[in-house]
Amino acid sequence: MKKVLCFICLILVGIMLSSLWLCMSHKSMSMKSIPSDHQHSLTILTYNTQAMNMATKTPENKVISYLQQTKADVLCLQEVLVKKNDNRHLSLSELKAAFPNYPYTYYDFKVYNKYRQFGNVVFSKYPLFNKHTIRYDSRSNITSCCDIAIQGDTLRLFINHLESNKIKEDLDTVLLTRSLTNSPLLEKLRSAGEIRLQQARIVSDSIQASPHPSVVVGDFNAIPLTRTYLNMRKGLNDCFLLSSNGQLGFTWVHKGIGLRIDYILTSPQLTPVAFHIDHNKASDHYPCRATIVW
Repeated sequence: MKKVLCFICLILVGIMLSSLWLCMSHKSMSMKSIPSDHQHSLTILTYNTQAMNMATKTPENKVISYLQQTKADVLCLQEVLVKKNDNRHLSLSELKAAFPNYPYTYYDFKVYNKYRQFGNVVFSKYPLFNKHTIRYDSRSNITSCCDIAIQGDTLRLFINHLESNKIKEDLDTVLLTRSLTNSPLLEKLRSAGEIRLQQARIVSDSIQASPHPSVVVGDFNAIPLTRTYLNMRKGLNDCFLLSSNGQLGFTWVHKGIGLRIDYILTSPQLTPVAFHIDHNKASDHYPCRATIVW
């Protein structure tokens, strides 16, 4: 059992080192200048909100307070939770009212019942149309799609929340007890990875079929170099690798373990010129912002 535990620790260390290497190895590429002949610019933010700060009401909601201070043109949110008939928690009407500077919205809830709504939400300063959902077999995960009209041009946006590992408690137990006895950790990782890969292939087919340049964002729940990431990135640029200015790429940190699992990818026609990970602790994920020009 000690050998197995050491193996798991080596895997976790390897994951963190690979994220660090991916950052540092692309540092020389990240000092990207803005093309002088560009006509359009767009700043987009992606954020897994951890149930919208557990559906805390405004103005105490830390996720909303953070988002209201950003200058992003488009906010792409995952794990948005609002409650119904519950005055103690955030409602959909309160969420809408919190963003008056974003006149265009897209609410795509995977869970929708008489108690709560849970899914993806987009707030945009530009018109959104052709809204639709890529559905795959999952209890709470979806990919939301829409087109953005920007001064005569159209971009297709894919907002992803791929299958979660749901290993936080199991990982805590293993780290605490230093034992994998009776732990479902390994099986959860294997099972979720296979589900995610199938979801990624479905989404990738839609990306490849898009008639417009694409922006692909969200929580992939997969680190770089995995088959999930490679399928999602097929033919696309990773904004972090091209324009992060050498910033460490961890977007999820737990008990000292940092992973890059949140992404902003773009078609080659779109040039990323800035990327930043905000170390805002309102969620268990960090929000990511990218500016692209074309």
